[in-house]
Amino acid sequence: MKRRFSARELFELRNTVPVDALIENVLNIPVKQSDGFFRFLCPVCNEFQTATNLSTNLARCFRCERNFNPIDLVMIAKGVGFVESVNYLKRLSSTPLAHCDEKRHALKEMLNCIGKPVSGGAS
Repeated sequence: MKRRFSARELFELRNTVPVDALIENVLNIPVKQSDGFFRFLCPVCNEFQTATNLSTNLARCFRCERNFNPIDLVMIAKGVGFVESVNYLKRLSSTPLAHCDEKRHALKEMLNCIGKPVSGGAS
């Protein structure tokens, strides 16, 4: 198991795995819309006094005053260490990044489809 990660690898994971889609569709953390804002149940204090900032790709709990990036969220929600968390996110995002915005959009679409039934097909 790889124990060392380049600064570039960590930067890509922290900034291209969409934190809101990760919370809702991969980690299955309870979410709700409140006053038009995406809120999630903080995995530390179990409160909904939270928000995500898509421009920084961070999640924040205002109750326990913690910031979370995608790596942090996987560590806490799955109860794994840093190395396992990074490897988990790398499996979600297994191709090198050529265009950050395009990759982020594609990842968000893929994460949004996780757990949804496949429709279509001829009967």
